Amino acid sequence: MERISVTQAVRQFSDLLNRIFYQGVSVELERGNKVIARISPVSIASSLKVKDLNGMFAELPSLGDDASVFTKDLEDIRKQIPLKKTQWD
Repeated sequence: MERISVTQAVRQFSDLLNRIFYQGVSVELERGNKVIARISPVSIASSLKVKDLNGMFAELPSLGDDASVFTKDLEDIRKQIPLKKTQWD
């Protein structure tokens, strides 16, 4: 990860943001040889829309004969791990 001074970042702020956005680089900002901040690109938002979820789930492969075994395994795990009570229970 690249490290630059805060002064340099201020002087080249537009270029710095362009490199972060277009090249996907992350930069640590330092003041007095101490890192005080990190600038990173945001994660890319998914193009999947809520209305498309049912179609996505329908396209997933079926568990087939393993479905009942998987269900039983989950039930066994839930019995072994007690649920924590919350203030809303």
